Amino acid sequence: MDIDSRHDEQIFDETGTWLSISDLMAGLLMVFALLLIVALAQLSELQEQSKSNRIIIIEQIQKGLTAVGIASHLDEKGTLSLVDGLQFEHGSAEINAQGLEFLRKLIPVYSQAIFQNTDTAAEVNYLIIEGHADHNESEKNAMSLSVRRAEAVTKVLQDMPFHYKARFMNKILPAARGDFDANKALAPEKNRKVLFRFEFKSYDPAEYLNKSDNK
Repeated sequence: MDIDSRHDEQIFDETGTWLSISDLMAGLLMVFALLLIVALAQLSELQEQSKSNRIIIIEQIQKGLTAVGIASHLDEKGTLSLVDGLQFEHGSAEINAQGLEFLRKLIPVYSQAIFQNTDTAAEVNYLIIEGHADHNESEKNAMSLSVRRAEAVTKVLQDMPFHYKARFMNKILPAARGDFDANKALAPEKNRKVLFRFEFKSYDPAEYLNKSDNK
């Protein structure tokens, strides 16, 4: 075999090798693309189901509140203001008799709405009990008061009998905002409040894809 023939054969071998690697890479790219499409489709389905579960929870709460005669505002995020039924005196975290009766009506409604089925229960990571204060309660004491107000509500729940109590308490997360969100246009007592706010399950695409890769 002369030198030119050996050179041509070497070029053919090297070209054939590179073509094989290119085919392999193209095949792998197609596989990854298909996996990504499937994962995104599943994520979209989960997000739609999540939205449906949240609507079910909110609708159930609204229905329950109407049934027990509580007129409260629920926004699209699932935040319920307890200002009208649970007010605090200036500088105090004590819940009065009216507030206790309000909570006795309210909490069973929330518990039933969250735990009406396994999907709605899984949708709620936490039910945040968020204490607030007014500017007039001073910057130094506002945060402390907010914490104590949230804790006072939590203590009432611990002593109150209602369905799904153990599971409900596991989702409770006390929090405080101090006077950060106090509205000067409102009467001071309207800012001395506690909010119930849902922290729903997250379906972040990057997080979901990372979990899929680790399966």
